[in-house]
Amino acid sequence: MTQTTGQVVVISGPSGSGKTSIIDQLRKHPRVRVSVSVTTRPPRQDEVDGKDYRFVDHDTFLKMVEEKAFVETNDVFGNGYLYGSTWQDVDDSLRDPEAVYIMEVDVVGASNLRATGLGLLYIFIEPPSIDDLAHRLQNRGTEDEQQVAQRLARAQEEMNQARLEGAHIVVNEDVDQAVEQIKKLLGLEENASLEG
Repeated sequence: MTQTTGQVVVISGPSGSGKTSIIDQLRKHPRVRVSVSVTTRPPRQDEVDGKDYRFVDHDTFLKMVEEKAFVETNDVFGNGYLYGSTWQDVDDSLRDPEAVYIMEVDVVGASNLRATGLGLLYIFIEPPSIDDLAHRLQNRGTEDEQQVAQRLARAQEEMNQARLEGAHIVVNEDVDQAVEQIKKLLGLEENASLEG
């Protein structure tokens, strides 16, 4: 791995907290690079290989683990689908000293990344309340009632763990406000004029 000089930012949060919408807004900034995780789960209908995730089969993923290609890996939901972030992706993105490299991972992934010694900023996206999160998950229509209940229980655990680990907590009541709060944390707001 070459000397990395940009900034590594880990963004985590429960499923349904609005992480993806926030990161989609942040990626418009010219200094922001967003990691593309590798996963063994099948793509959802609207997902694009290489943009949302890099979709690989289980054997390919395990071969990458053997080759030490990943900075962190995890079975996020305990359902057998594996996720990982590659060292190559981190390395390529941080060659630019002005780069802000955003990695979207769960709280276990965030802990794993912190253990690597990469200097990073940890931001955790919270919903306004568990009731609000339940409403968002139900409206999404991608999980049944049991899956929603599991995600809510996991969300509570994740919120507790993020606080214990000293994450910067951003409550997502409004995506635009959450984005501005994160830009301030990352020192990006002074370059806002470059976006348009």
